[in-house]
Amino acid sequence: MLYDIPEIQRHYRRILEDKPKEYYERFDPTMLERRPLVAALVDRVFARVFPKKVPLLLDVGCGTGFYYPLLAKYADRLVGVDVCVPMLDLAKELIRSKGLKNVEVRESSAFDLPFGEASVDGVLSFDFLHHAPGVPQAAAEIHRVLKPGGRYTAFEPNILNPSIAWYHLRRRNEWGLYARNRFTVPRIFRKRFAEVRLLPDNTIISYLSPRTLPIYNALTALTRIPPFHLLTFRYILSATKAAAPR
Repeated sequence: MLYDIPEIQRHYRRILEDKPKEYYERFDPTMLERRPLVAALVDRVFARVFPKKVPLLLDVGCGTGFYYPLLAKYADRLVGVDVCVPMLDLAKELIRSKGLKNVEVRESSAFDLPFGEASVDGVLSFDFLHHAPGVPQAAAEIHRVLKPGGRYTAFEPNILNPSIAWYHLRRRNEWGLYARNRFTVPRIFRKRFAEVRLLPDNTIISYLSPRTLPIYNALTALTRIPPFHLLTFRYILSATKAAAPR
C-alpha cells in the first residue's frame, strides 16, 4: 500500500526502471498504438463523458499520459499533473512526438494544484483516487480549482467486480482500493459537490486482446442487465460543483 507522496514517487520510479509486465499493460506511452482494441474503448468512454470540448481540462495523476493522443481531442487546452517526474518525462516525449500542441504536463501534487480558485472548466483522473493517500484533501483541491458548474470525472476500478477485487488483492500497492472505493469515495465528494453520480463502465486497459475479446464482450453484455450492472470493471465518478448564484 502506498502511504505518502515520496513512497508513491519511489514506487513508480521502480516501475519505469524495471519495466515489469505491469508497465507495458498500464503505463507504456505507445500502448494504444500497439493495442487498438484498448484505444477504441478509451476513445469511446472519453466521447461519452466529454460530449462537448472542455476549454481547460486538468488531468490529476496523469502518469505517462498514454491516453493523451485521444483525450486531446476533447479539450481546447489539456494540462496533466503528477508527482513522478520520470513519468512526466515520458509524457512530454509523447506530447512532442504526437505534436499535441494543446497539451502540457507539470510536476504537482493533487493536494496543491497549480491553478487559481475557480479557474478550471473540468478535472479528470484515471485510476488515481484509490492510490491517493488523502482523498478528502484531493477533493478539496479539485473543488477549489473548478469553476462553478464545473465537473470532476474519475475513472476507478470497481471493487464489486470479482476479477478487479482479486487483481488488487494480489498487489500490495493496490490495496488502497479496499479503503477507497465506490462505497467510500462518493461520500467524501458529496460533502463538497452539489451532484455526485456513479456510472457503470467497462473500459479496461490490461489484458484485452483478440484472444480475450469474446470473454470481454460476453461480460459486457451481461452487465447491461440489472443487477449485473453493479459488476462492471470500472465505475465513473461524476461530481459537479454547484453553479454560481444568479
